[in-house]
Amino acid sequence: MESSEIFKKRFLELADDLECKKSEVPKRLNIDYAIYSKIISFGIIPRPMILVRIADCFNVSVDYLLGYIDTPDFYRSETRRTFYEVYSQLKEEKNYNDYAIARKLHVSTSYTTNWKKKNFTPSLPNLIILSQTFGVSLDYILGRTDDKNH
Repeated sequence: MESSEIFKKRFLELADDLECKKSEVPKRLNIDYAIYSKIISFGIIPRPMILVRIADCFNVSVDYLLGYIDTPDFYRSETRRTFYEVYSQLKEEKNYNDYAIARKLHVSTSYTTNWKKKNFTPSLPNLIILSQTFGVSLDYILGRTDDKNH
């Protein structure tokens, strides 16, 4: 599991703004207490969909939470799209196929096929590589915003 001091610091600052008891924070964020404990103790970054849930509750971007950008401003998409919908669009725009993407990620093409078949979201390290490959933000590739750069 990846950890980050920047993520931990930003999470704690945003959690303080919730104006509730620390024991109520996981419930307000709709996350398990064990995940909350790992975040505040070690800065452990949770799985992408839990990270999205946290960002949604705080109304900030995933990129901000992880320290990739410094502004917490976030403009949520009116119509949220799935990771696979955005991925398919970006793949078509850049004229990539699943084989090329799988090679960039050092995985088999069956891994990329699972994104569609099983509504599977890649791991955070793979999402980061994909966002860099396509030149978009994590929030864009996760379908949270229509702004490719934010």
